[in-house]
Amino acid sequence: MQNLKVLNANKIIFIENKANYIDYIQNKMQNNEFVIYHGGMYSPIKGKFFKKIYNSCKKCESINLQKFEFYHWSDIDLGGFNIFIRLKELIPELKPYLMDKQAFYNKQKYWQKMPTKYESKLKELLNDEKYTYFFELINEMLYTHCKLEQEAFI
Repeated sequence: MQNLKVLNANKIIFIENKANYIDYIQNKMQNNEFVIYHGGMYSPIKGKFFKKIYNSCKKCESINLQKFEFYHWSDIDLGGFNIFIRLKELIPELKPYLMDKQAFYNKQKYWQKMPTKYESKLKELLNDEKYTYFFELINEMLYTHCKLEQEAFI
């Protein structure tokens, strides 16, 4: 793929979970959005594709055609945070979507208890600046001893 252009969209959303992706594009997607399903820890080939999308958007921005926003939506758990951080290496402007304290508490009835060993791994993320976006949320998760699967939003 040599020539890629994102047209009629200024918000790019990467969604980890297939069920959430399908629900989103069928029921929630806005006209200005380009939504991409990536299925968890994406492959190196998908990573190259995502980087091409990002570079195409940045190229458009550089000639003042439009400004893009980039979001990632995943589980509110260790895996979701790690996927976000990996994708952020390709897309520095990436922001979490529905991966914050408010989203977590809005779906409280779907919380899942975390084992102690899992909590200790989550606590380690508080020592890594890459996870700054999630520090407040991680502290809430440790306080409640719970995590949240993305499917709770369907």
